[in-house]
Amino acid sequence: MKTSQKKTLEDDKELKKRTEKLLLGESMSDFIAYLRSPWRILWANLLAGIFRGLGIIIGMTVVIALLVWVLSQMVNFPLIGQYFQELLNILKQFSPSNGY
Repeated sequence: MKTSQKKTLEDDKELKKRTEKLLLGESMSDFIAYLRSPWRILWANLLAGIFRGLGIIIGMTVVIALLVWVLSQMVNFPLIGQYFQELLNILKQFSPSNGY
Protein backbone atom coordinates (compact mmCIF):
# COMPACT_ATOMS: atom_id res chain seq x y z
CA MET A 1 0.00 0.00 0.00
CA LYS A 2 2.86 2.35 0.65
CA THR A 3 4.06 2.13 -2.94
CA SER A 4 0.62 3.01 -4.30
CA GLN A 5 0.35 5.97 -1.92
CA LYS A 6 3.86 7.07 -2.88
CA LYS A 7 2.99 6.77 -6.55
CA THR A 8 -0.20 8.81 -6.03
CA LEU A 9 1.78 11.54 -4.29
CA GLU A 10 4.32 11.59 -7.12
CA ASP A 11 1.49 11.80 -9.68
CA ASP A 12 -0.06 14.68 -7.73
CA LYS A 13 3.26 16.51 -7.63
CA GLU A 14 3.76 15.97 -11.36
CA LEU A 15 0.25 17.22 -12.10
CA LYS A 16 0.86 20.27 -9.92
CA LYS A 17 4.14 21.01 -11.73
CA ARG A 18 2.49 20.71 -15.13
CA THR A 19 -0.38 22.95 -14.07
CA GLU A 20 1.98 25.62 -12.77
CA LYS A 21 4.08 25.37 -15.90
CA LEU A 22 0.98 25.82 -18.03
CA LEU A 23 -0.36 28.75 -16.06
CA LEU A 24 2.95 30.53 -15.60
CA GLY A 25 4.60 29.34 -18.78
CA GLU A 26 6.03 31.56 -21.45
CA SER A 27 3.47 30.55 -24.04
CA MET A 28 0.57 31.56 -21.83
CA SER A 29 2.09 34.96 -21.09
CA ASP A 30 2.66 35.50 -24.81
CA PHE A 31 -0.95 34.60 -25.50
CA ILE A 32 -2.20 37.03 -22.85
CA ALA A 33 0.00 39.79 -24.30
CA TYR A 34 -1.42 38.97 -27.73
CA LEU A 35 -5.00 39.26 -26.46
CA ARG A 36 -4.30 42.60 -24.77
CA SER A 37 -2.92 44.19 -27.93
CA PRO A 38 -5.61 44.98 -30.52
CA TRP A 39 -2.98 46.07 -33.07
CA ARG A 40 -1.24 42.72 -32.81
CA ILE A 41 -4.54 40.90 -33.35
CA LEU A 42 -5.37 43.16 -36.30
CA TRP A 43 -1.94 42.59 -37.88
CA ALA A 44 -2.11 38.81 -37.45
CA ASN A 45 -5.60 38.63 -38.94
CA LEU A 46 -4.62 40.90 -41.84
CA LEU A 47 -1.66 38.69 -42.73
CA ALA A 48 -3.77 35.54 -42.35
CA GLY A 49 -6.41 36.99 -44.68
CA ILE A 50 -3.85 37.97 -47.30
CA PHE A 51 -2.27 34.53 -47.35
CA ARG A 52 -5.67 32.79 -47.39
CA GLY A 53 -6.64 34.88 -50.41
CA LEU A 54 -3.40 34.06 -52.21
CA GLY A 55 -3.88 30.38 -51.42
CA ILE A 56 -7.38 30.42 -52.85
CA ILE A 57 -6.23 32.17 -56.03
CA ILE A 58 -3.32 29.79 -56.59
CA GLY A 59 -5.42 26.74 -55.73
CA MET A 60 -8.27 27.69 -58.06
CA THR A 61 -5.81 28.44 -60.86
CA VAL A 62 -4.35 24.94 -60.55
CA VAL A 63 -7.80 23.31 -60.38
CA ILE A 64 -9.12 25.20 -63.42
CA ALA A 65 -5.93 24.47 -65.40
CA LEU A 66 -6.26 20.77 -64.61
CA LEU A 67 -9.94 20.83 -65.56
CA VAL A 68 -9.21 22.45 -68.91
CA TRP A 69 -6.40 19.96 -69.52
CA VAL A 70 -8.68 17.00 -68.71
CA LEU A 71 -11.37 18.42 -71.01
CA SER A 72 -8.86 18.81 -73.83
CA GLN A 73 -7.84 15.17 -73.37
CA MET A 74 -11.47 14.01 -73.52
CA VAL A 75 -12.14 15.58 -76.92
CA ASN A 76 -11.13 12.34 -78.62
CA PHE A 77 -13.81 10.26 -76.87
CA PRO A 78 -16.64 9.09 -79.15
CA LEU A 79 -20.14 10.54 -78.55
CA ILE A 80 -19.20 12.89 -75.70
CA GLY A 81 -16.08 14.25 -77.41
CA GLN A 82 -18.05 16.77 -79.46
CA TYR A 83 -19.61 18.24 -76.31
CA PHE A 84 -16.21 18.62 -74.72
CA GLN A 85 -14.94 20.19 -77.94
CA GLU A 86 -17.74 22.76 -77.83
CA LEU A 87 -16.99 23.50 -74.18
CA LEU A 88 -13.29 23.87 -74.97
CA ASN A 89 -14.11 26.27 -77.83
CA ILE A 90 -16.28 28.36 -75.49
CA LEU A 91 -13.41 28.54 -72.99
CA LYS A 92 -10.96 29.52 -75.74
CA GLN A 93 -13.30 32.28 -76.96
CA PHE A 94 -13.84 33.56 -73.42
CA SER A 95 -10.13 33.91 -72.66
CA PRO A 96 -9.08 36.39 -75.40
CA SER A 97 -12.18 38.53 -74.92
CA ASN A 98 -11.25 39.08 -71.27
CA GLY A 99 -7.51 39.41 -71.76
CA TYR A 100 -6.56 36.10 -70.16
